Amino acid sequence: MDIGIVSIRYAKALLKFADAHNETALVYTAIKELHSSFLKVPRLKAAIGDPVLPADKLYRLLYLASGQPNGKCLPEFFRMVIKNRRVAIMPFIAWSFIQAYRTQQNIIQCQLTVPTELSDATIDRLKAIVQRKTGKQVDFELHVNPGIIGGFILEFESQSLDASVAGRLRELRKKL
Repeated sequence: MDIGIVSIRYAKALLKFADAHNETALVYTAIKELHSSFLKVPRLKAAIGDPVLPADKLYRLLYLASGQPNGKCLPEFFRMVIKNRRVAIMPFIAWSFIQAYRTQQNIIQCQLTVPTELSDATIDRLKAIVQRKTGKQVDFELHVNPGIIGGFILEFESQSLDASVAGRLRELRKKL
């Protein structure tokens, strides 16, 4: 069966399971941490795909990589995924869960790139602007990139607002 179909089915099952146990937000936070771990530590994917790694070690890897969540749903889900020998597709399940949760909760992902750290008040103002424009909750991801020199780059849904100095310089070069 197709990895995409299987991962979506597992993700939707986890979402329903978490909903039934009122742990949806907790599971979402942990799954986001797990997804981030897969991106930051490429060897984690290889480790969970190792067929000789015992189930208890696989469980421990997933549990630690997800930030050691407090609830009961995610540990039970990890055990089921390991038992069903689907742990190798856990990165896809994590991504599918994040997408399903955001759809269910009417959340959009927004990436803000700035040259230096911003105050929480500034981030909250930008978040409020995006919320008003889209009518959805915003899951903000902040990236610091000194290369944009000044201003910011705001990306959400299929829109991109480049108000950076580097972007303006690029536009000027094109015109010249």
